[in-house]
Amino acid sequence: MTAPVVTAEKKGESIAMTAPVVTEGIGGGMKKMQFVLPAKYDSLDKIPKPTNLNVKITKVPAASGAVHKFSGSCDDEKGRVQVQKLIEQLKEDGMEIDEGKALENYLLWRYDPPFTIPMFRRNEVWVDLSESQVDYLVNKFSN
Repeated sequence: MTAPVVTAEKKGESIAMTAPVVTEGIGGGMKKMQFVLPAKYDSLDKIPKPTNLNVKITKVPAASGAVHKFSGSCDDEKGRVQVQKLIEQLKEDGMEIDEGKALENYLLWRYDPPFTIPMFRRNEVWVDLSESQVDYLVNKFSN
């Protein structure tokens, strides 16, 4: 699957769609959508420059987090329900986690196009974890 992308260099250049498409709440009911570029764009200078000023190209730093995988159609409410399940599991595992922060800052990753039959759609929610939280989980489940 490809999507036409209008760039300053070439009109209608196609870039293969990749997964996941990531959405993130940024406050005030606003969302940020992120697209993961194909591997051939392995440096910022290889990425075509967008003509839409609202589109920003950014390098995302490495991060650690916890993920909950689920299937089906997913809207904001279902995403929040799935984050709540992840938070509950982390708490059951003995982790201290700021529930409000997790619910405000989670990422929703969608892996399949919208025409995929819902029961076959793969989705994930991600919450950031600190280094100490990661160490706690690694130590707890390594033994």
